[in-house]
Amino acid sequence: MKSVKKKILFLQLPRLDNDTGKEDENLPMAGFYLSWALEKAGMERLWEIRGLTPEQEELDDAHLLRWMAEWRPDILCATLYLWNIERTLHLARKLKERLPDLRIIFGGPEVAPGHPFLFKSRVPDVVVAGEGEFLFPFILKALHRGEKTNFNQVAWKGERQYHWGTTSTPSPSLSDALPPPEHPCWRPDPRGTAYLETGRGCPLRCTYCRYPHMRDTISFLTADDVIQRAHILVKRGARQIRFVDPTLNANPRFRQILQGLKELRRNRHIDFFAEVRADVLGEDDVMLLREAGFTELEAGVQSRDANVLRRVRRPLRIDSLERNIRLMTREGIRVTIDLMYGLPGQRKEEVLESIEWAWGFRHSDVQCLQTLLLPGTDLKGKARTWQMKAGHRPPYGVISTKTLSFEDIQEIEEYLNEKQASDCMTQRFVGYRLPDLFAERIGLSPGMSDGAREIPGCTSRRALLFQGTNLYSMREWIRKVISRAIQSEPHMLWQFILRPETEEPLDLIEEMIAEIRKYPVLWLDRFACVKGWDRIASRRIFILLKRGGRYSPAWKDAAETLLEDNFY
Repeated sequence: MKSVKKKILFLQLPRLDNDTGKEDENLPMAGFYLSWALEKAGMERLWEIRGLTPEQEELDDAHLLRWMAEWRPDILCATLYLWNIERTLHLARKLKERLPDLRIIFGGPEVAPGHPFLFKSRVPDVVVAGEGEFLFPFILKALHRGEKTNFNQVAWKGERQYHWGTTSTPSPSLSDALPPPEHPCWRPDPRGTAYLETGRGCPLRCTYCRYPHMRDTISFLTADDVIQRAHILVKRGARQIRFVDPTLNANPRFRQILQGLKELRRNRHIDFFAEVRADVLGEDDVMLLREAGFTELEAGVQSRDANVLRRVRRPLRIDSLERNIRLMTREGIRVTIDLMYGLPGQRKEEVLESIEWAWGFRHSDVQCLQTLLLPGTDLKGKARTWQMKAGHRPPYGVISTKTLSFEDIQEIEEYLNEKQASDCMTQRFVGYRLPDLFAERIGLSPGMSDGAREIPGCTSRRALLFQGTNLYSMREWIRKVISRAIQSEPHMLWQFILRPETEEPLDLIEEMIAEIRKYPVLWLDRFACVKGWDRIASRRIFILLKRGGRYSPAWKDAAETLLEDNFY
């Protein structure tokens, strides 16, 4: 008699944001790696492992929960990032209520001893810090036998607390951890983008980063292995390959890899992207990067203050960095220059000067990000020394330090917005055409729905359109719908759109804003650029004007200003 396989559901919820102009990246590699670990251990005959389809990743919690409960997994295995941990905990808790025998395993960058709320939730049965491929088969065997492992990277839930093991775990080589090059999991996505990891671990020990705590050693693929994998991805339809290494040129076979990619690109159209330490490249390296087809590169700078960089253990050769960025942009490579604000000892003047310096390079992009006190990092442990204040919920953004006041950070954000010619992420809140509206738009009227019924629709980014004449007279119904929507799906992104026949009192908008502000904010609302002006990014109000409607310019301007003051 053939035995029935037990089911593992791999859950990696995507990052939800308001940008409708790009495809979300939700790298599927962790799920592939775990599947391969079972296959290599000969356990695929005992376990069926499944992840979410792209269509399922777009579902709201209610529909996703319904599907998961119907599939009835025995194990829920989830990867936690700062943008999905709260939603994952919520879904896992709800699924456990429906499937009491479900066992829950969490891994990912958010897993760290001393996490502010993960262990207090009591949701996972097992948590894994760092790489989990090698450990995964052992954990499944222990769960099957009713036992526990003793690895120091793994914590098991006890009656009152979680208990970490004591046996150190060897770090497997990257070639052993990855599925082989010809494995069917290596495929580009529908856009033709593929992802490739050639090195695991990082030679840098930056205090704000988790990499130093995820792996002590560094492991790289050989140049032949990298080229073979790239060749197979191209044969399978890849038009762009994005290397996910923290620093591609840390690989000692970096130049051999570039030479191989250059040959691969001969008579083929394929582009590459990578993060590099731009300051240690030679002129020949830059030329080879261009010849190999690297059209985009990301260069971490963080700060130009040598003392700040020393405090966060970030080496930088500023002269060679400037020379190489100019050379890369001159060779047609688009360079994204990464900066940070809120680092220990950083001052407002240095941050503003660094931004101005970065914008001085032609054909480059500037990304200046708020410092995050991520759980498990060295910087988190030294926060008191530098009087660093940050949120206790994702994204854990630094809002002030010993040398940067809250007002300083606001000024930095204002300067960034000016440089980017925008003081708000939303292009327009009031208009006949609104480019920021989500794809799923549900038209509502009092005869179709009320605040007590289920809100129509199924995706996690949804727009509700309130239609009818004299919307102000319907304000109580509109407020109930808003309340019901947020309560039913507190972790998704909402747009509430008024479709007035003519001008409506601005009091209607103010009452809608007041209703939205009753509810807890999401990770998207906690960034300094949003929180600093008390704006909301996760739930927004728009006014979609009708052609032929009667709206004065003064009314449209007043409505736009009111919405800009409250939403990002």
